[in-house]
Amino acid sequence: MIYATTFFGLVDLISVLPWYVQIVLARTGHLNGDEAKIFRIFRIFRVLQLEDFLVAFSKLDNVFRASKDVLKATGLMATIIWVGSSALFFIFEENNPNFRSCDESVPLVGGNEKEPGCYDFKSTAECNDYYPDMCTQVMFTNMPNTMYYVAVFLGGEWGAVDFTWPGKIVCMMLCIAGIAIYSIPVGTLFDSFGAVIGLSEEEEEGEGEEGGE
Repeated sequence: MIYATTFFGLVDLISVLPWYVQIVLARTGHLNGDEAKIFRIFRIFRVLQLEDFLVAFSKLDNVFRASKDVLKATGLMATIIWVGSSALFFIFEENNPNFRSCDESVPLVGGNEKEPGCYDFKSTAECNDYYPDMCTQVMFTNMPNTMYYVAVFLGGEWGAVDFTWPGKIVCMMLCIAGIAIYSIPVGTLFDSFGAVIGLSEEEEEGEGEEGGE
């Protein structure tokens, strides 16, 4: 129990626990084997154990301690922006026909009411009701899917831009304020790295002068 609550114990837990989650989800049928493999990415957290072998990694603790208050405040704000923007995008873009694709046999725009086109339906579900299994939509289909794309948007990459008018307003809000606020935690970490490295160099210089004397 003592080891489990230490830094290295938590790293071990984060690295190993996703494997069990993967097995449970695969066995219960919630995810197939290929989809469940996404949890293996958490094994990369084992790189944090290099702190036990490389002295340079020990500075990471000092960096996070020096910026923990700012990270808490800006991290909460960034999370609110991420989740809030994702909810708005999901509401406005869930039935956007620009993100819908249909089978080649389905016309894009129907010529009459008897043969409606792919873009004539209000939602992808209605399209599939009329053309069974011929209409698909891969973006903004649910909240996890939308949060993934919004996370990419906040990084400055816009893989989709054919939004509705409400979606365009949310897009402008993200460009003006969201990305700037979202980048504050990263800037804080860089400042803390500079401060910690500067202090370490001053301490080493001080020890060198004392040794010379």
